[in-house]
Amino acid sequence: MMFGKITAVAGLAACVMAMAPPAQADGNLFFLIDGDTFTQPYSITNNSTAGESILSFGFNLAGTPYVFDPVTGGAPGNGTAGTPFTPVGGSDVTTGLVGPVSVADGATFFSMNFTNFGVGKTFQWLLDVDPADPAAPTPTILGSDLIGALIYVDFSNGLRGSGFLQAVAGNDDASQLVITTFTPTPGVPEPASWAMMIMGFGLAGAAVRTRKRLTA
Repeated sequence: MMFGKITAVAGLAACVMAMAPPAQADGNLFFLIDGDTFTQPYSITNNSTAGESILSFGFNLAGTPYVFDPVTGGAPGNGTAGTPFTPVGGSDVTTGLVGPVSVADGATFFSMNFTNFGVGKTFQWLLDVDPADPAAPTPTILGSDLIGALIYVDFSNGLRGSGFLQAVAGNDDASQLVITTFTPTPGVPEPASWAMMIMGFGLAGAAVRTRKRLTA
C-alpha cells in the first residue's frame, strides 16, 4: 500500500461543477493517499500533458472531521503519537520543494511550493491525521477517510486546478484527487475563498462518502 439553505448551497455547487476546463488546461497530476496516514506516504505525480510544472499544492481538510497531527501528544489533545511533515526518499530535492513546510498542530490546511516539479516527477511525504474532536477515539485514519478533502494545484501554464478527494475503485482504504475545475491562478486562497469552495464541493464530497458507507 502506498496515501444556510439547502437550495442555495445546491445552486452554488451546480454552478461550480458546471465550470468546464478551458482548452489550454493541460495541467494534470495523480495524487493518492493509500492506507494508514500515520505510516504510509502521500504521493503526488506530475502527469501534465504539455510540459507544465507544478508550482504549488494546497491541502484542506475543512470538509472532513479530521486535522493534521504532526506533534506527538498534540492535536487532538489525546496524547497519541503524531507524524511530522517529512519528505520521503529525497523527493523534496528532485522536485525543488521550497522548505521548510509549516504544518501547525491541529491545522486543517497547509500548502507547498516547488521550483522543479516537472512532468514525470513524484513527491512523497509523511504527515499524520487524527480526528478533530478531542473526545473522539483515534482509530487508524485511512486515505478513504479523507474523501471530500479539498485540493488545489497551481501549474506553470497559469491555471489552478481545484477538486476534492474521491474514492478509488477497487481500493477501499485509499482516496485520490479528481480535478473538477481550472481557473486562472490567484493567490493562496483566503479563509472566505476556502469557505466558498467547501460550499461548492461539500455536497459532492458528502454524496461520495454516503455512497461509500452504503456500499460497505
